[in-house]
Amino acid sequence: MIAVPIAEAHNRLSALLKKVQKGPIMLTRRGKPVGVILSPEEYDRLRQFEAFSQVMQLSRALHESGVSAADLYRTSRDELEGRS
Repeated sequence: MIAVPIAEAHNRLSALLKKVQKGPIMLTRRGKPVGVILSPEEYDRLRQFEAFSQVMQLSRALHESGVSAADLYRTSRDELEGRS
């Protein structure tokens, strides 16, 4: 990952956007990271990973609490239909 000061990124944005396909670009201010430019594909991959991670955490929590998917579905449906 390359690091680029914000002032430089401002002046070279078009060139940096071409380079982002090769890997993320770290934006810095006074030498400290303040942001990252990602390709759309990398951003989508990270969002999919985050969604998968959240599903796994929910699955683990349900398993530990003893609630089955069927119980969760039934309770949610009843709640949405105003039968709770």
